[in-house]
Amino acid sequence: MLSKLIPLGYLSAIIFVISGILYFFASNWSGFERLEKVGLAIGMMILFYGASFLSGKILSNREALPKWLLVGGAISFGAAAALIGQIYNSHADSYLLYFIWMLPSIALAVITRYQPFAILSYGLLLLSYWFFMFPASVSINRSDFEEWLIYLGMVILNAIVFGLAYFLKLKPLQYAAFTVIHLFLIIMSFYEVFEPYSSWMNIVYLFVIILSYFLFMKKDSHHTLTIIAFVMLGVFALSKYAELSIRLADKIGPYSFYLFSILGTLLFLGGGIYFAVRVTRKAPDDSLMYKVFKNILIVIITFTSSLLLSFSLGGLLFLIFQSEYSLAVFSLLFIGTAVFWKKLYTAARYTLFITGILIALGVLFMLNAGTAILFIAVGFVIILIEREKFLQFLAYSFMLASFISLFSVHLQWMENFRLVLALLSIAQFLLMMVPIDRVRQLSSFSLFYGFLLLYPAAFWGTDWQETLVYQILYFGLSAAMLAYYHKRDGLVKRNITWVFFILFFIGLYYDFAWKLLHKSLTFLLLGLLIFAAVRYYDKEKPAGVNVFTNRTWALVAVVFTLQLAFTGSQSFLNEKALDEGKVVVLELEPLDPRSMLQGDYVQLRYEAGRYEPEEGVKTGSVITVKVKKDSKGIYRPTGETAKGRAAEAFKEPEADEAYLTGKYNGYDGLILGIESFFVEEGTGMELERHAKYAKVIVSDEGNALLVDVKSDLSSLK
Repeated sequence: MLSKLIPLGYLSAIIFVISGILYFFASNWSGFERLEKVGLAIGMMILFYGASFLSGKILSNREALPKWLLVGGAISFGAAAALIGQIYNSHADSYLLYFIWMLPSIALAVITRYQPFAILSYGLLLLSYWFFMFPASVSINRSDFEEWLIYLGMVILNAIVFGLAYFLKLKPLQYAAFTVIHLFLIIMSFYEVFEPYSSWMNIVYLFVIILSYFLFMKKDSHHTLTIIAFVMLGVFALSKYAELSIRLADKIGPYSFYLFSILGTLLFLGGGIYFAVRVTRKAPDDSLMYKVFKNILIVIITFTSSLLLSFSLGGLLFLIFQSEYSLAVFSLLFIGTAVFWKKLYTAARYTLFITGILIALGVLFMLNAGTAILFIAVGFVIILIEREKFLQFLAYSFMLASFISLFSVHLQWMENFRLVLALLSIAQFLLMMVPIDRVRQLSSFSLFYGFLLLYPAAFWGTDWQETLVYQILYFGLSAAMLAYYHKRDGLVKRNITWVFFILFFIGLYYDFAWKLLHKSLTFLLLGLLIFAAVRYYDKEKPAGVNVFTNRTWALVAVVFTLQLAFTGSQSFLNEKALDEGKVVVLELEPLDPRSMLQGDYVQLRYEAGRYEPEEGVKTGSVITVKVKKDSKGIYRPTGETAKGRAAEAFKEPEADEAYLTGKYNGYDGLILGIESFFVEEGTGMELERHAKYAKVIVSDEGNALLVDVKSDLSSLK
């Protein structure tokens, strides 16, 4: 078990160290000159690549360490490229960053045959596509057909990745690509999203499901792909229910719609169970693995059916009785039937139980405190008399939801919501100490909900002192549980604790209550401690085993040299542009204050970026605008625009003129590449309120670099 945590430990240490370095940059941003920042970014890359090479040569009997340090080198290149963008305030969130980052990761995956590089490359591919589709600092308007083609491209790319991963037996990539293919096809089938193509995508998706059945579901070796396909089929069914409720409810009337929905749900349930039985029909009767696999499929189908049935049946009952209390009564009837009718077929029993729970949850916050107490009592009784773990877990969850409703809504403790969650969390841990077998059988549930309830209490809120108390409590409990279950039987409890322990540090990473300098020191120290611990437990391999051949190291050196050349050339070209370009002051236009500040970036919009497109100008077309200095020293648009770059469309600018080249965003403006401005911690809101002018360096070709943003014009001159 411990040996399986070694790779995770190295990865965690590397991520924490890199995060600490980046936070150190951010907390001391104004204290470094531009070239010093570039040098530190490149130094971070040299540190990881050099450490990987030295550990691979000196500690040749430690196989995992050099490889994970090399992964750290690949990650540090992306961090360095992002820092270059921040230093020169150019395309901070551009999809090109992730695309360029992905290329050497792919090369390292091919050179080393090490799976983490393939996983990193795939993650960067998804990020490249995401930021191409949804840029962080600008808005782009594309036609339905253009967006549909982008989604289709994502499906085709993931199909290629899936094929390669299947051939190379890279299972994590198989599962991820298979899931993304299904998700994008479902999105493409949404009603009126990509008309007239959306309707046809329903047929395409059903064809993919049928193809998946014959290629994977009928084979014994593809259980995970089968589970993913069943989950995605459930998502597809839920999306079609929502779509049909919009399209048909008004046309055929709510009563008819709900009746047809109930009939359709029952057909879906029966068909799903039939296919679940079909794909497991070859299993031996005494095979535990197949029983678990079959139960997972049935749970997926019954949970989806229960969601559909709760919407349909709940809506129909409310139309008939016009009362939330009637729904509560019927929910208890469903739950009671499922609990006491033990001989009912498992799928039908699960469906009734989950449907009852969902209907009860739907009306829980609308009813009085007495109903909430009744639901708590029902959950408690079910836990005592029910023997199936899955139904026990649902009843336990239902009981806790009823407690939260009672305290936060009915007793009006919403202002003390964090305290309510913390008290309920502590109660879970106290339950684990009760020396009664029946209670101890629920300890996994108590542990899970103990951390789940305390997590939002530790990170939601503005009072930093209160936040610190809850975070210390969370850390102390998780550390205690890890120590307690380290050498005891309890794999599930140990894994639950590890997951929430990792989530705690992810929460710290994004917690704005911490100062950046504190985060920097904390993550650096934590990364070094984890590294030391993992290094101690990393068992030695036989001496003389080479991690990589000399040829592989040589190819890695080539990749590293290209990465250094890229970061160095980007810095050189930007510095050259700053030295040789023309200083231009542009006026800013106000943005919606709810969306202007994004993390440590301020989103900007320029007066010179306004553009009225001519007939036939497409989204993404390169457009150059002419600006001229006015009496105040501000460069304002003259109204002259042309397609193409400055050198192609205009003559050399006069002394008081400049050209700005951008891309048409599909609305009413140009993307100039200077829409994001990196700011120090805590200064963004002030800049957001008062920024009026931007100092920009512009080349004769129209390329711009953002230098500074101020509220006072005189401070930019």
